[in-house]
Amino acid sequence: MSITTSTLYFKLKSPDDSELILEKVLPSEWQLKALSSTRDQLDFYDTFEWNGFEKEAAIIKTKKSISLVDLNTGHETASVAFSRNPSFFILNDLPQGKLKDQLSSYSEIRAFIKLCSITTLIRSYHILDVNEKTIGVLTFTSLSPTGKNNNAPFVSLFSLIPLRGYHEEIEKAVRHKSHGSALDFKELFLLIMAASGQNVQGYSSKISLSLDADASIHESTQRLLQVTLSILHKNEHGIKNNIDTEFLHDYRVAVRRTRSILKQLKGVYDPIETAFYLNAFKEIGKQTNQLRDSDVYLLKQQTYFHYLPPFLQQSLKPFFNDIADARKKLHQQFCRYLESCDYQTFLHKWNKFVHQESLPDSVQAPDASHSTRAVAACTIKKAWKKVIRHGRQISSETTDTELHALRIDCKKLRYLLEFFSSIYPHKTINPVIRQMKELQENLGDFVDFSVQLKFLHERLTSVSENEKDPLYAASMGGLMATLFQKQEEVRRKFHKIFRSFDNDETAQQFHDLLSGSSAP
Repeated sequence: MSITTSTLYFKLKSPDDSELILEKVLPSEWQLKALSSTRDQLDFYDTFEWNGFEKEAAIIKTKKSISLVDLNTGHETASVAFSRNPSFFILNDLPQGKLKDQLSSYSEIRAFIKLCSITTLIRSYHILDVNEKTIGVLTFTSLSPTGKNNNAPFVSLFSLIPLRGYHEEIEKAVRHKSHGSALDFKELFLLIMAASGQNVQGYSSKISLSLDADASIHESTQRLLQVTLSILHKNEHGIKNNIDTEFLHDYRVAVRRTRSILKQLKGVYDPIETAFYLNAFKEIGKQTNQLRDSDVYLLKQQTYFHYLPPFLQQSLKPFFNDIADARKKLHQQFCRYLESCDYQTFLHKWNKFVHQESLPDSVQAPDASHSTRAVAACTIKKAWKKVIRHGRQISSETTDTELHALRIDCKKLRYLLEFFSSIYPHKTINPVIRQMKELQENLGDFVDFSVQLKFLHERLTSVSENEKDPLYAASMGGLMATLFQKQEEVRRKFHKIFRSFDNDETAQQFHDLLSGSSAP
């Protein structure tokens, strides 16, 4: 028997005498016929950034399978056998099929982390109308936390699943009852998350602050730095537990943003303190460089294989095996660094610094009391002009180093636009940020190819004559040739992308943005 596209849930006011309440919910001439009583454990998963929830899906594991459930209907959209009970899993842990494809559309590189486990006690009944015809299924469900000392139910509810053609009849029958409050599956999901202490969509690697344009730049900068510090802390656990590579990526971005704020917003802090913290965060960034490089190469493994003919692909495997072995040691080293007394002491000191409310000395920090609006406009204008000036100097003979420098200039400008986006009209600043992102990604691809070519060449030349395998050398050479071709393609595209940025329209957008002439 088919069911309708939605399930009606009702949260009971009290779990006491639940079956008696259920009897009173339905018309007196209807009957309930017991079907079954089951106890089960449900494990809820999602990525650290809640990509599943963002796509209106709940990822739920039972004893023997993982399912995707539509948050709007409560219906299963895909399922696969899965008997393990991991704290997290990645796409490669799953067999090919619809569920894996759907999860891949949520995120290809993030792990799916266990959010919580709940124990369900479900009693099911057939609903019989006055003619003793089955018109739906009623279930009473109690949900309690799994493995907690206090495992009393945090919610009791009943759900009604009408059979096709009886949805309106059942909904009408319970509409005016006062034994519970109606909720849909998404509301039920949010209730479970709240009871489990989960802050749904509580993490974002992006800085999303609503700054006061008239507040002092010191106050706004402190708020920005507090956010980047919180991102550092939130990603440390995922790095230490080796959950996925995005934890380290977001950690590194937070470090870069911290340095960008300190370096570009001059006159906000004592220059001696600024220099100290800039150097300290530079050293933290260095601690992550080799580990991140290893992650990048391992993430590109399949892409690299596809760049080569099949008979050369096997010869490249030792290259990735070496990187994987080296990564294990690098990961251990960085985890020890995160646990070190020096690192913990520094972050404690930094935390105190970014939470100081009083303005610094006006002689040492002359701009600290200036308005956020004034400093933002001046700093963005300066960074924009630098990008335009350097970009116009790029030619076909420009070196990789010069393009890398331009990439850094673009990144600094984009960070400033993102930092202060809340004080500008969205319709003006969003197109500018999109253009900056396109330009930065082009330059990023170029620099990445350059770094990869250099790394591969060094690896190949470091192999002694006795150790050289002709097929290994051929695979490395073939890979370098492909990467060089792609680098040159990106170089050629740069001029077109830059021209779309360096034009009268973009100049007018920046003028409107910084002069305040565009309407909110």
